[in-house]
Amino acid sequence: MFLESLEVTHLRNLQHLKISPHPKTNFIVGRNGCGKTSILEAISLLSNGRSFRSVDPKKVISHTASELVVFGGVNPGNGSGPEKLGISKGMNGSTLARIDGETQKRISSLAIKLPIVSIDTGSIELIDGGPGLRRSILDWGMFHVEHTYLDIWHRYRRVYKQKNALLKSTKVISENDLSYWNQQLVNEGQLIDDMRGKYIAELNAQFQNIASNYFNIAEPVSLRYKSGWNKQKYSDLYQCLELNARTEIERKTCLYGPHRADMVISWSDGMAKDICSRGQKKLVLYGVRLAQVAVMRALRSISPVLLLDDLPAELDKNNIEYVTRFLMDFPCQAFITAISEQSINETLLSQLTEHHMFHVEHGKLVSAE
Repeated sequence: MFLESLEVTHLRNLQHLKISPHPKTNFIVGRNGCGKTSILEAISLLSNGRSFRSVDPKKVISHTASELVVFGGVNPGNGSGPEKLGISKGMNGSTLARIDGETQKRISSLAIKLPIVSIDTGSIELIDGGPGLRRSILDWGMFHVEHTYLDIWHRYRRVYKQKNALLKSTKVISENDLSYWNQQLVNEGQLIDDMRGKYIAELNAQFQNIASNYFNIAEPVSLRYKSGWNKQKYSDLYQCLELNARTEIERKTCLYGPHRADMVISWSDGMAKDICSRGQKKLVLYGVRLAQVAVMRALRSISPVLLLDDLPAELDKNNIEYVTRFLMDFPCQAFITAISEQSINETLLSQLTEHHMFHVEHGKLVSAE
């Protein structure tokens, strides 16, 4: 699967830009502010309806326009013709997604056709930040290996919000009042927990393979799933909720369940965020995200598109060589931005020989090689 055409209109300083990407590697070069990262942003919008740089679509739309539009042709790699994906976002908050001209009720329909893995300067929060981002990365991976996961998660979220609203209300509630909602949470929550646990086991195996065989990490590293409740203390989620009902009533919030889970990233005998240098953290970040690429390849025979923003500046020479090894071995399309062609590590250019080079200036494509 790869993106074979991309057309962007009114996205930041990209008034109108069209490219025909290479099925393997695509270098996008230009000075800061020229629009190279906006091309990655366009691919992100085409995949999941969101920018990895801003949660506010109004900041993404060109200031002279009322809406942005992104079109893309996705080659599924199975011998059939390309599928035409499109998305528009308006200043009024509207979003319209289409596949082959048909309007889609869910943005997730685009993600199924065009899965992406993006890594940028803010992605280091996967290591340093709170559990929210790690849960979202975990749920992204789950969705792409088991599409039914999204519906299960939505059902859980609905019940969670209803229970939380009850806890935060001014009415007097008893522990018995929570029993119904606890059972509903358990019905979906246990499924989510089981599915996540299996996914993490596969992800950890791929992560350790990449760490030792591609990244030459000598220290023991691992990923571990931490449920949103103490499994050693309670027989199951329902028992945990029932025995802690009074505490939840007093604190007026849902304290236990998959919404409190985390993915623990370990390095040697401690947490990666506590003992790793910044360079090591970046390597771990790439290891986790590339492991997700490997899991998709192993379980679904599909490789997501990689969006690597400013790779030459983010990693040192040795680490770039490690990532290059992976890109050579795994059949995935990659988009890599850099300030200039000269700044691109010679290893990338010499090893990733199947590539296109796009030069961008002031939001316009000035050359393609």
